Amino acid sequence: MAKLIFKYTDEILEDCREASEIEFTIKDDLNINEYKIICVRMASALGFHQNSIQKAFGELVYGSDEEEQEIKKLINELTRKGTA
Repeated sequence: MAKLIFKYTDEILEDCREASEIEFTIKDDLNINEYKIICVRMASALGFHQNSIQKAFGELVYGSDEEEQEIKKLINELTRKGTA
């Protein structure tokens, strides 16, 4: 397993109430499209707006057609929670 970690290291942020560390544990054998999906999820977790994420990463390529719909639904749910 591998870990993709975002961590604020600036001491000024000690009083910040936002997430100071976000960590994803991922399989070592990710392909580039799966890695891109993880990066989009991290961007969403960091609070980037869905429009900014879409502009930066473009269309995502998911697994099979049935998995694609399931993953799209999951990402949409995650991004809606961040804006609610």
